[in-house]
Amino acid sequence: MLWTFQGQHEDGTRAFGGYSDNMVVEERYAVLIPNGFALAGTAPLLCAGITVYSPLKHFGLSKPNTHLGVVGLGGLGHMAVKFAKAFGVKVTVVSSSPSKQKEAVERLGADSFLVSHDQEQLEAAMGTMDGIIDTVSAPHPLLPLIGLLKTSGKLILVGAPIEPPELPVFPIIMGRKLIAGSAMGGLKETQEMIDFAAKHNVTADVEVVPMDYVNTALDRLDKEISGAEEQAVKAYGWAARDSSGVLSPFHFTRRGNGDNDISMKILYCGICHSDLHLAKDEVGMTIYPIVPGHEIVGEVTKVGRNVTKFKVGDIAGVGCMVGSCRSCDNCTQDLENYCPKVVWTYNKHHEDGSRTFGGYSDKIVVDEHFVVQIPKNLPLQGTAPMLCAGITVYSPMRYFGLMEPGKHLGVVGLGGLGHMAVKFAKAVGAKVTVISTSPNKKKEAVEQLGVDEFLISHDQEQLQAAMGTMDGIIDTVSAAHPLLHLVGLLKTNGKLILVGAPIQPPELPVFPLILGRKLVAGSAVGGMKETQEMIDFAAKHNITADVEVIPMDYVNTALERVAKADVKYRFVIDVANTIKSPY
Repeated sequence: MLWTFQGQHEDGTRAFGGYSDNMVVEERYAVLIPNGFALAGTAPLLCAGITVYSPLKHFGLSKPNTHLGVVGLGGLGHMAVKFAKAFGVKVTVVSSSPSKQKEAVERLGADSFLVSHDQEQLEAAMGTMDGIIDTVSAPHPLLPLIGLLKTSGKLILVGAPIEPPELPVFPIIMGRKLIAGSAMGGLKETQEMIDFAAKHNVTADVEVVPMDYVNTALDRLDKEISGAEEQAVKAYGWAARDSSGVLSPFHFTRRGNGDNDISMKILYCGICHSDLHLAKDEVGMTIYPIVPGHEIVGEVTKVGRNVTKFKVGDIAGVGCMVGSCRSCDNCTQDLENYCPKVVWTYNKHHEDGSRTFGGYSDKIVVDEHFVVQIPKNLPLQGTAPMLCAGITVYSPMRYFGLMEPGKHLGVVGLGGLGHMAVKFAKAVGAKVTVISTSPNKKKEAVEQLGVDEFLISHDQEQLQAAMGTMDGIIDTVSAAHPLLHLVGLLKTNGKLILVGAPIQPPELPVFPLILGRKLVAGSAVGGMKETQEMIDFAAKHNITADVEVIPMDYVNTALERVAKADVKYRFVIDVANTIKSPY
């Protein structure tokens, strides 16, 4: 057989392809294109079209009411869908790209759509398909596809991965299933395919380009951008699987890098108190298995074609959220953190139903909108906690006017959040009083962090002397504690801002609020614009968190110490050097 290009004729002359002005071919190897057929959309049929048409016919998958799976929705995949629907076949598209569901169902007419890394969707579809046309040439496992087949089902490979996949022999034996390959079709069948396509008005969906764009087009194909599959990415982390909260190694997948995404190798991840709450399901909302971590700093390893903020090699940060609706009032005001559809970095679902997993892992894929740029002068270990602890106190201090020179700010608790509040307040010239249950923290508060005063929260004389002196208080404590004495410390019109979240609701001292026209408010992290502002402010003033860096396998001990408040002031996992990822 002589290929159209990259071969030699019998007489020794070279074969050259169609990126040229003319061609000479023996008529046996040419097909007749019906009059009136759209030529631009017909050209791809001569490879992509016949590559899927031939196995559909040969393996009996073109019969009406057959249930066909199509893996991949690129050049071959979308042709398989079009031919199958023209035959009257039920079609399910199987893709690693949730974003392709709308076009698959609404534009191409597929009957259903499965996300290839969604185990629940795959489980529900097990044993339902007569055959599958697998068009994907990137490496991917065959076992889930075999499971989708009925007894005697057929998996036909037309994409050719460079690395040979593993053959799942046992499921093939137990289900009398077959895996086969197929390469295009003969000339008679190719003419039959063209005539069928003309009769049913089937053409390829194409982007027509000028000749001098060809190199760019090839680059786009090489980057798997123009119609190619976003391949799910194998990832490795540490997860809790039940309310014991004990974490252990966990293999999972993340979505492929989309047009607006960046992929990151995670370098460091801070440990937040909420990681402990959620790992143990202390608030009754945990989805197991759970990979915690939303204080992530990493190196950019891949960027989508629409990405403008980052390039490969940049250092970037991911905080508490990785998605939102981007259209509600909150989102349009850069308050994505208050979006009703906010997608938290872990223990949530993306819009397509896939799970989010956090930073106790080797890599992450995130829409660039939800990633911040990390200035080069910031030490990475101390920067990671700022993506939760830092913004959690910075945002309310800014919003409620407490981050101004001369203001008197009270900070309740001197842990991960509290010490950040002190640092930000001192950077702008505010007066700071720390309020703590621990007298032994006074020396570090005053000598190391530079606070102006220190109050013991159970010392009534100290509290009485400070009554009515503070413009505002940032309360970072998540353990149960009374609010009455804190309200008493406020001036008239003073503001008590809660950023710690006690599981048991505290009593609200209404009478003192009324008599002092004081307010109690809450605040949850900050939007992406404000988070970047916070990071830039920190870089300008040389502010980072005080941390204890730990290896990945110390994480369970670290969480136990977090529960006992035995850390100054934040644990940070050295992910890159200690996770020992197999991927």
